[in-house]
Amino acid sequence: MIFDQLENFPLYLPLHPHFADVLAFLQKGDPGTLPVGRHDVNDRGAFALVSEYATRPLAESFIECHRKYIDIQMLTSGAEAVGICCRSACRELPYDAEKDFLKLEGPTDRLTLTPGFFAVFYPDDGHMPMLQLADGPSQVKKVVFKIPISAAA
Repeated sequence: MIFDQLENFPLYLPLHPHFADVLAFLQKGDPGTLPVGRHDVNDRGAFALVSEYATRPLAESFIECHRKYIDIQMLTSGAEAVGICCRSACRELPYDAEKDFLKLEGPTDRLTLTPGFFAVFYPDDGHMPMLQLADGPSQVKKVVFKIPISAAA
């Protein structure tokens, strides 16, 4: 897992060939103006999912991870807590291969995601997004970049 300021994203470009495409995508314009939905980042399988929602209480949330994609998550508005943990410290529930979604159960720590920051979640990084902060729900606009694990994809 990586958690850093968006201005430092170029430092992570050597980690995966598609990260340069994410940076180029972000430099095209304000990601906060993107409409909700899917947006192709390149022609090799990387894409962005833009969503808007109200953050929710812990009781309505769950831990997830993925096997086929790396997530790069950033907010363009609002604030949310994100539960974080190692997949190996959790109990795995059935995997949905079509949605590349593995639900986990276990303890989490937390980070706070706000505009200007980003988090990268690899397949062994459990994450519980969409959590409300202590002061209650927040309306959020979020961009999640889905990066294929295989650089050749």
